[in-house]
Amino acid sequence: MNNFFTLYVYELKKIFHRKIVWITIGILIAIAVSMVIVAPLSSTYSVTTGSTTVEMNGFEYLAYEKENAQMQNGQKIDDSLLEEVAEAYRGWNMVEEDGEEDGSNIASTTIAGDFTDEDMEERAIKREQYKEIYDYVYYITGDYEAIYSIDADTLYQTRNDKLQYTWTEQQLTEGEQAYWLETESALDEPYTYGYAGGWEIILEEFLTLNIMLFLAIAVCLANTFSDEHVRKTDQLILCSRYGRTRLFFAKIMAGVTFGVGSGMMFLLTAILTTLLVYGAEGADVAVQIYLPMCSRNMTVSQTVLLMSGVYVVASILYSIFAMFLSEAMKNGVAVMGIMTASMMFTMLVGIPYRFRLLSQIYELLPTVLVSVWQLWDDRLVKIGGVYLTNFQIAPMIYIIISGLLIIWGSKVYKNYQVSGR
Repeated sequence: MNNFFTLYVYELKKIFHRKIVWITIGILIAIAVSMVIVAPLSSTYSVTTGSTTVEMNGFEYLAYEKENAQMQNGQKIDDSLLEEVAEAYRGWNMVEEDGEEDGSNIASTTIAGDFTDEDMEERAIKREQYKEIYDYVYYITGDYEAIYSIDADTLYQTRNDKLQYTWTEQQLTEGEQAYWLETESALDEPYTYGYAGGWEIILEEFLTLNIMLFLAIAVCLANTFSDEHVRKTDQLILCSRYGRTRLFFAKIMAGVTFGVGSGMMFLLTAILTTLLVYGAEGADVAVQIYLPMCSRNMTVSQTVLLMSGVYVVASILYSIFAMFLSEAMKNGVAVMGIMTASMMFTMLVGIPYRFRLLSQIYELLPTVLVSVWQLWDDRLVKIGGVYLTNFQIAPMIYIIISGLLIIWGSKVYKNYQVSGR
């Protein structure tokens, strides 16, 4: 056991001894921070309230938006609130500065109608306060004018109709639909609004974090096994006492440690930076407030925790896959090329829902799954009479595949003959 630990520490030191590792990790951590702070740092906003226009930098505008959104904290999105929002927006001509109709740019719109300056000021302030609710209604209905006529029953029925359409498109079975209908029935409707901007941003960052992790592992672990073959030290290593046994597993353990550690470093950097900038409030807000078409009965923080768990397990699979290729290909550049190409392929290619089984398997790939939009994939896997969601079954599959790759890689490593080079 002591011999294994010594080998493990030595292999870990070998990984961190490479300059490319420190350069890669440093650049990616900088990216994790910059993807949160660059937009606020580089943006300016003109906020018009009545006849007054105020210039704000990005951080001031974030604080302004947050303060307005928090005024609705704890309110049910029901008829009463929808009527308040409709009244605040009534009488406004939603036209952007470039003249194109678009209700999304709240700060730069102008008023149409016969209102006094006092009315204009009051309505402008109210409109900013209800912006999140207005956007929520638009997200569900797809209609900028819906707020003027919609009631709560119609709003939630529209959401349910869209869910049914999605379930049909994804070819859900009766059992799967029954599962989600039961989950939906447990949701507290009408939903209670709460500001959770920081948690929403974190969910959106998972795709970028996943790409960063995959590339870091591809670059830093590509030479774990191949270096010995390239430098022709494999003859000495493979004929040594622990060269074909403990050393293999020490390398695997060191690589997994690096992969999981890197993933955790990127994730914690992004989470802490995001919550520092946008705030940590709203951890207990239902995920449906920010992802209306998601049927999972979770809060936003629980959703972040769920995706974080899958992300960490995916880092194990990425690490073992990279090291398996390193031994199988015996060329670090080839490993990086294969892994980069596989990432690009899964980002650019999709399989239509009509090919139900193939599409479902494809979208369980970690390079596809670890992204916020997969929370809308309601296809389930039934095992022993129990339905599992994609985020529940995927970690199990990743662990099984990791184990199989280790077994396969071990055989390739042990059976390699130096004379056959």
